[in-house]
Amino acid sequence: MKKVLFFSGLRQDVVTIFGEMMPEGFELAWHSHSISNLEKVRLIREAEFLVLHPGELADSVLQEAKSLHLIQLLTAGYDKINLKLAGELGIPVATNGGANAWAVAEHTVALLLTLYRRLIACDQSVREGKWRQAVTGFDTFEVAGKTVGLLGAGNIGRKVAWRLKSFETNIIYYDTNSSPELEAELGAKRVSLDELVKEADIITIHLPLLRETRSLLGEREFLMMKKNAVILNPSRGEIVDEDALIAALKEKRIAGAGLDVFHQEPIAVSNPLLALDNVVLSPHVAGHAYEGWFRRSRFAWENIQRVAVGEKPISVARLNEE
Repeated sequence: MKKVLFFSGLRQDVVTIFGEMMPEGFELAWHSHSISNLEKVRLIREAEFLVLHPGELADSVLQEAKSLHLIQLLTAGYDKINLKLAGELGIPVATNGGANAWAVAEHTVALLLTLYRRLIACDQSVREGKWRQAVTGFDTFEVAGKTVGLLGAGNIGRKVAWRLKSFETNIIYYDTNSSPELEAELGAKRVSLDELVKEADIITIHLPLLRETRSLLGEREFLMMKKNAVILNPSRGEIVDEDALIAALKEKRIAGAGLDVFHQEPIAVSNPLLALDNVVLSPHVAGHAYEGWFRRSRFAWENIQRVAVGEKPISVARLNEE
């Protein structure tokens, strides 16, 4: 029996789903992600496959993984795994293969509509008996006719593009690689970063956190944006210079932001973002949806099985990606 170890920061339901999908020939042991690194070291020494959510592992633990053939993440992000060290140890690190892409794309649209239609203020006013007092009719907006600027045209970015195109938008995108699919099927146009931040009404971020994407949007870029621009970030907080974002929002140089990720998580109670009424916030849950846990688990087991029979895993995180 091949030994699979699962460090989980999730509720028991996810562990149950993952366990029920286990193929024959494997044995699974799961432990809370919150146990000490000393305890993780003891457990990891005999494991052949390691499953993680969140995608975090201390170097001191990784160095003791003497029998490990694969680190399989249930997450899309891998920026808290030392890929260089894993590579030196000959251990591939695989992401969830885009299993959460549907959820993230839908959450992105939800953030946008909540901003545009002032849904939080509307909900609160109804509960307080203040009928129609939350909006004037001049402070809510339609998505139709807007230019959507995608930062990243990968799996999630493409799904967002498809969803927002149905609102009768114009799609532009910035990516190191072209997307013939978006260009042919949605009429999307690949542009430079400067062109995107100048032209887009809706800027939506779908990039990994890399050396070259850290603080990709800073003071310079915010100064170029339209006054009606909104920022959507369900990706990684560090891709945006948070201080520059807060200044732009406070000074009304941009119209708003929908954020699922932050520089510090959980977000500090003193963070100025919490006091702004032109921001919609969620606690890094864009990728969480009931259906997605089955998809993530299925992909993880399929990848584990590949490696178990001598094949290479797919959706492997690369060292040059920070």
